[in-house]
Amino acid sequence: MRLPDFLIIGAAKSGTTTLFRYLSKHPQVFVPRDRRNKEPNFFGLDEKYARGLDYYSSLFADAQPHQICGEASTDYAKWPKFPEAASRIAQTLPQVKLIYVMRNPVDRAYSYYVHINRNRPVEETFEDYICRTTEALDASNYMLQIEQYLKYFSRDAFLFLFMEDLIQQPAAVVKQVCQFLTIDDRVDCTSEVITANQGKKHFDDTIRSKITAPLKSIPLVAATATRLPQGWRDQAYNFLQKTTYAKGLKQQYSPHPMRFETRQMLVEKFMEPNQALSKFLDRDLSHWNQ
Repeated sequence: MRLPDFLIIGAAKSGTTTLFRYLSKHPQVFVPRDRRNKEPNFFGLDEKYARGLDYYSSLFADAQPHQICGEASTDYAKWPKFPEAASRIAQTLPQVKLIYVMRNPVDRAYSYYVHINRNRPVEETFEDYICRTTEALDASNYMLQIEQYLKYFSRDAFLFLFMEDLIQQPAAVVKQVCQFLTIDDRVDCTSEVITANQGKKHFDDTIRSKITAPLKSIPLVAATATRLPQGWRDQAYNFLQKTTYAKGLKQQYSPHPMRFETRQMLVEKFMEPNQALSKFLDRDLSHWNQ
């Protein structure tokens, strides 16, 4: 029975998908290729956990003997929403290696709000969202999440990373991960720069799909459009973008910006846990408090 040797436990919207994709290129690493299984959240969701280890191990059944296995479920660092994740992981995978990627906690919380509102009209403001639920803010309290795992794992079981380093020095970060996982760190997994979950591109693609949907529903127009050169289609889309209908869609699907006073309040809220994290990791995080 194959089970993970490492887990990327979070934080959501902090570069975990990018890191996951880099590692998937390493010949000594096996990760679930099916997009639906990239974040199985086996240890978080009760209904998944109830399916048992036979189900979970099936996700890694195709791993070769020379490969280590891993997965990335960012829900594992969303306590108290998934309160038993850490204890279940410790019980099932006591020797597992844990990778935790972090970023500015205020930016992460807002990015998560944008993420959960993708592909739909955005009615709720960020302020209303964080008043309704503490999920985004809890997941941005990194020291709080780490403490749940320190009840069961030693400090040596962790590799703590930062999204800013992954963006600026992807090769160095992946090399660090390879050394942590004791696999060949000479393999170049970052020759192709990966930027996953690009918010603006995703938004633009969604709007383009919504704007052109009424025309695509007309069979003759849809058939003609597929025969046109891409340049002509782009010109037609640029014209459609200027219509009142398109402008209304953009406004409807655009996430509400974070208010200045909200950012100031959240900076103050996270100051103490950020200081605790800074001391724990012996890393200057004062730029998060600006």
